[in-house]
Amino acid sequence: MEKIIFFSIFNFLLSIFSIKYLKQYLEKKKIFDVPNQRSSHSVPVPKGGGWVIFISIIGIILIFDPYDKIPAITAITGLALLSWLNDLKNIKVYFRLIFQFIFISIYFFYLYLSGFYEHQQIIYILIPIFVFIWFINIFNFMDGIDGISASMTITICLGIIIAYLTSNSDYFPTFEILIISSCLAFLYWNWDPAKIFLGDIGSILLGFVCILSLYWLSLEKNTWHWVISLPMYYVLDTSITLIKRLIERKKLWKAHKEHFYQKAVQSGMSHKEVVFSILILQILVISTCYFVKNPILAVSLVFIESLGLIIYFSSKYKKST
Repeated sequence: MEKIIFFSIFNFLLSIFSIKYLKQYLEKKKIFDVPNQRSSHSVPVPKGGGWVIFISIIGIILIFDPYDKIPAITAITGLALLSWLNDLKNIKVYFRLIFQFIFISIYFFYLYLSGFYEHQQIIYILIPIFVFIWFINIFNFMDGIDGISASMTITICLGIIIAYLTSNSDYFPTFEILIISSCLAFLYWNWDPAKIFLGDIGSILLGFVCILSLYWLSLEKNTWHWVISLPMYYVLDTSITLIKRLIERKKLWKAHKEHFYQKAVQSGMSHKEVVFSILILQILVISTCYFVKNPILAVSLVFIESLGLIIYFSSKYKKST
């Protein structure tokens, strides 16, 4: 335990100072997220803070040597490079999806060929691949205001840690603990008003880290309600927004400001107020999963809780228009 505490503090301090110098480099190279009509910020902010998240994740994997080290590093590196290119040049959607499929497939087929899945059919490997692609893009969609992605990652990882510790698992969630320390460091620089943005490289990688940890948690006994509940707000906000845009015949992949948390900002709430609201919801979600012993009831309550926040954000927006 002392080793984990030491590495958590070391990782936090290294990340917080690395982001400082990365910010200076990005400013020198003039790599900014320039505000437009779809932005929730009003001044140019350097983007690419996700590089520190990438280095931190790779370091954690190398030092603690999980058995899936090779495929994990390969997939994460591929997604990072692809996302960074998109940050710089805005790559076409179909091109990004194809390569996301390739890099995530490398991870799962490596495990499949190494015998991890024993005699399962290929179809059972394809399903999680598509779920991963869907989830990392949800995370990217939702990275629209200061502090939201790092805060959501922290709460998802915190819930995963509690789930492991309360399920008498043989796995100790070292990876998730260290990811929290990285996100806390980034949150220092990304809290409203943000001094640096994750960029696609950061939001996609945090999405991958979250869904990967949720996937491994799903393989434990009696944890499925945690897996469904922890990202519930992100899933509902994105799903309802995309369905609404589909009905209105808008391009689903085009950037916009129609997510409910974005409408809350447009209604006059500050970025930090919206993120605090989501953090309170996430604490409630974790508490529900912990205290409610019936998993079906727990998921149902979390659905209602998450929908309640969406209704609250929507009501704030309607009152302001």
